[in-house]
Amino acid sequence: MASDAPITRLGDRVLVRTSEGTFSGVAVSKGDAIFVSFRGQTLKFERSAPRAADAALGSGKVNAPMPGMIVEVLAKPGMELKRGAKLVVLEAMKTQLPLTMPFDGVVESILVEVGRQVEQDTAVAIVKPAESA
Repeated sequence: MASDAPITRLGDRVLVRTSEGTFSGVAVSKGDAIFVSFRGQTLKFERSAPRAADAALGSGKVNAPMPGMIVEVLAKPGMELKRGAKLVVLEAMKTQLPLTMPFDGVVESILVEVGRQVEQDTAVAIVKPAESA
């Protein structure tokens, strides 16, 4: 596998496109490390610096990780939800990807509706942590 292979993350699943085809794997985060089980191997990746997406989590903005269409809206403003609760479902590459609460908290607003096409990094929801709710 080439080290520059495009990788798309879909929850705990990853799709890796190589010159040999597209393959599915599983990714698990532990601290600053990400372990990927792919084609009979387990690979370890480590973050060297904070990512922009991590900074966005602190802001309470939930962004689309890739372009796609919103196929389901499950949350409404004012709902108190736990970390991991589904907010909306994005469909990309014929795969449905739930976008979830990054922490326990309250939904301030949902910025999309069913049928809307979104680009990568489009804000789909604004949430605030439970402690400041």
